[in-house]
Amino acid sequence: MPKKQISIDTNLIHAGEKPDKETGAIAPVLVRTKTYRQQFGKPSKWQYSRGQNPTRSILEEKLAALEGGGKATVYGSGLAAETMFFMTLRPGDNVVVPEEVYGGTQRLLSKVLGNFGITFTTSNFKTEKSITSAINGKTKCLFVESLTNPSLNAIDLSLVRDVSQKSGVPYIADMTFTPPNATRAYEYGAEAVIHSVSKYIAGHNDVIGGAVATRNEKLDTELKFLQRAVGAILSPDECYRAIQGSKTLSVRWEAMSKNAKKVAEYLSGNKKMKRTLYPGLESHPTHEIAKRQIKNGFGAVVSFEIAPEYVNSLRQFVKEVQRKGIITYGESLASPETLIAYPSTMSHGSLTEQEREKLGISRTFFRLSVGLESPEDVIVELERGLKRLE
Repeated sequence: MPKKQISIDTNLIHAGEKPDKETGAIAPVLVRTKTYRQQFGKPSKWQYSRGQNPTRSILEEKLAALEGGGKATVYGSGLAAETMFFMTLRPGDNVVVPEEVYGGTQRLLSKVLGNFGITFTTSNFKTEKSITSAINGKTKCLFVESLTNPSLNAIDLSLVRDVSQKSGVPYIADMTFTPPNATRAYEYGAEAVIHSVSKYIAGHNDVIGGAVATRNEKLDTELKFLQRAVGAILSPDECYRAIQGSKTLSVRWEAMSKNAKKVAEYLSGNKKMKRTLYPGLESHPTHEIAKRQIKNGFGAVVSFEIAPEYVNSLRQFVKEVQRKGIITYGESLASPETLIAYPSTMSHGSLTEQEREKLGISRTFFRLSVGLESPEDVIVELERGLKRLE
């Protein structure tokens, strides 16, 4: 029989790892050193930890295996990973992005990289025509999020692949909201994959990190050089926690997906909701795309918009849902703890009110990351909070 490819669940446990030669330790060795003893006149693999570190190498090898091959490079945050990728571009280059992206990405493109001559154009990414019309002679890549933040619209990666192949413009996929156990972007023709490791991969609210994975050797060489030259590295301690956290990724993803769907179904039936957005609901405008692309559930995140007549009592709502400590008002997602966020002042706070309204991020719009608690307990907290709306 031909050898079966190792499954992603097995790679989550073993990729990049083997028992320590000296002690036989099963857990990866945490190497905190900043420098290494070298032999005079001979090149050494380990020289200085800004360049390479054994614990970081384990994480990078694991992430590359999870994506399906190639190489990976990790950085000090998800935005640092994005920045390092965009730094492989040159002044005058153009990037095409969806109209709705993470607010930090838009801030990076408009207020930082624009100062270095890198421009961006937006498209709704719904049709071949809408994407190609945004491409110009200076466009070097398409940059998409698998699920847009915070409306959770699924970008049709097959469509993006077709446009990329026809136009010759590669595309880069931010897969933070759909980790590799759910969607592998290489299977849809992506040139590179970006993750905020802080979210599903590390998974425990104790790591800030980012990664870029690619099968393009030239791009990987550039990224490795930037990692060393710029120094936006991920510390050995955070690499270690990400390695250990990643091992339960599939288990956490499936459990959170089940919990989030129950919460989404509850919210969608509440009369005080204007709309509930969850890719696993048939009512979501991109449900069919999500169903085709995402495996083993639809993730932890549910967004919802409370009816506008309740705008003046949102403070009471947020206070009440936190009363028992089951839900916490805070940023981020994909942790064991349920978090409720307010995009208007958090993830998309750098946008103007007009820009947020255009994206549907109204003053009554919330994003909920459902954790591993009992979904019934989370629903009780939400219900009590919604009763306080007047």
